[in-house]
Parts: sequence; structure tokens; C-alpha cells
Amino acid sequence: MWSEEMLDYAAANAADRFDLDQDEARDMVGMVSEALEEGGDAVDDAAWDVHQHDTSVPGEDFVEDVADSLGYDLE
Repeated sequence: MWSEEMLDYAAANAADRFDLDQDEARDMVGMVSEALEEGGDAVDDAAWDVHQHDTSVPGEDFVEDVADSLGYDLE
């Protein structure tokens, strides 16, 4: 649904905001973008998965940040 450039942009923003390695942020953005495509419970699950992947990252905030970067409305 989103181009690689958009996903890379979201990852760069997330890496800066959450003090992450670029590759780690890109992996986590991939998880979130797939969940956004699925919608529903997948989005909540992605927030949990992100926090499990790196406990220093608040999952819901990360998902919201990625959604904003991708122009996706979570409402």
C-alpha cells in the first residue's frame, strides 16, 4: 500500500523520535504498516508487538507516529 520511500520516511521519523537504530525502526515500521493495511485488532496487536520488540518504545505512541508519517488516519 505504501511505497518503500514512504516506509523509509516513517522509519527515519520513528528512529529520531524513539532513539532507535534505523534498521530496527524500519523493521518495526514494517510490522505497523502491515497491521494498518489489515486494520481492526491487527493495529492493537502491532502496538503490543512493537513494545515487546523493544520495551523502551511505547507501542501505541509508535503506531500513532508511524500512522501520521504515512498519512493514515487511525480514527
